[in-house]
Parts: sequence; C-alpha cells; structure tokens
Amino acid sequence: MTLLVLTPAMVEHTPDLRTAGTYLLHLWLNRQLTQIAIGRLGRFDFAPGHYYYAGSAFGTGGLAARLRRHIAVEKRFHWHIDYLRPHTEIRTIWAAPGRDRLECRWCKELAKVPELTRSISGFGASDTGCGGHLFFAATAIAESSIRELLLTG
Repeated sequence: MTLLVLTPAMVEHTPDLRTAGTYLLHLWLNRQLTQIAIGRLGRFDFAPGHYYYAGSAFGTGGLAARLRRHIAVEKRFHWHIDYLRPHTEIRTIWAAPGRDRLECRWCKELAKVPELTRSISGFGASDTGCGGHLFFAATAIAESSIRELLLTG
C-alpha cells in the first residue's frame, strides 16, 4: 500500500489523489466546544486537543475532491465531520490511494492506541458500522506511530 503524508496545501498538487482511496485527517481544536450539533447524532462537547478522523473517497473526483471538501470551511454540511471541521485546523493528512476500503481497519488500529479514545460512537460510521471514525488525544500522536499503524491496518 502507498501511504502519502500531506499538508492541506499539498492536496491540490498531488496527482496520486485523483483516484479512490482512504484517508486520515489530523485535526487540532484549540478551545472547548459546547453542545455542537453533529447532524442527527445529537449535540456534543469537544475538548481542546487532537482529533483523528478516518474516511474514504470512492465517488467522483476521488481523494482529491473529498480532501478539498474537508479543507474548505464554508460549505453545506453533509457528513458528520462537516459540523466539527469549521472549528478545527487540519494539521496532517494521510492518504492511501486504491480500491481497498481501509477505514474500518484503520479505526481498529487507532482504537488500540492507549492515548486515543473514540470521541462519539457512530461518528462518521453511518455507512460502515465499525463503531465511529473520530478519535481524540489530549496530545498529538507521533506521525511515525500513525504511519506505522495505518500501514499495519
């Protein structure tokens, strides 16, 4: 598997993203959020810290289109992550171009990391049933550790 490590600025200039694939966003939230509506899931509090969100892009435009959408802050909200994203900064993006659906495998690996907790049951998992795709850590997980666990998954 090819695993790309990107900043948001690199997405537009990375040809390998013009295909389907799976991605992980590292988001930074710098302040407490109280009772933020997350679509039909309900209202939730979010502590300041690091959030990791696993997703996939198998539609038109592939990874590039999906990641551009996540980078944009002003848009019509459709996915759970859209409700949290305007409050966060994207720090790092890991992307695995290809036809394999890896998000549930990646979530399984992320769930093994002691510093990570699954933030909201079902977040981002409406179409997968694998528990939830959003994880929280008070301090950032080393990028090398994230890379290793994604390559394992």
